[in-house]
Amino acid sequence: MKKSIVVLLLILITTVASYAQRGGGRPMERIHAAKMAYITDRIHLTAAQSADFIPLYNEYEQELKSIRKAYRQKFPKDEKGPEDDIAAKKFIDDNLDYQQDVIQLKRKYNDRFLKIISATQLADMNQAEREFKQLLMQRMKERRDDNRSGGGRWR
Repeated sequence: MKKSIVVLLLILITTVASYAQRGGGRPMERIHAAKMAYITDRIHLTAAQSADFIPLYNEYEQELKSIRKAYRQKFPKDEKGPEDDIAAKKFIDDNLDYQQDVIQLKRKYNDRFLKIISATQLADMNQAEREFKQLLMQRMKERRDDNRSGGGRWR
């Protein structure tokens, strides 16, 4: 059983890597696929867990994305920020509401995840999400530095 999971993960990672090297797919799809491979490997899912976990995790990410999108529409990045105390207070309150919405979503899905995976796996999932984000940020920084130094894709 473990062999089949390892083989499945290797196929997924290889496919994602080769697809990314050819420049195929949209960047967010490639990142999502890599993130799923990283998390499922990190929390050691069984085949049965994987079949239930992945669709639920995708659903969770979609809801989280919707919450983020609604918040970002209120406060686009290109704006300088609140100009007065009233606007600053509104920004602070809306940010707290956003954080509360994220926490409520996580609590809702934690209960659902715990029906599929163990509490230890759930804790590892949260850690794996943070690790993947750090790896992604590091990779983006390295690419940006390579592009600035004249390296990059066209050597």
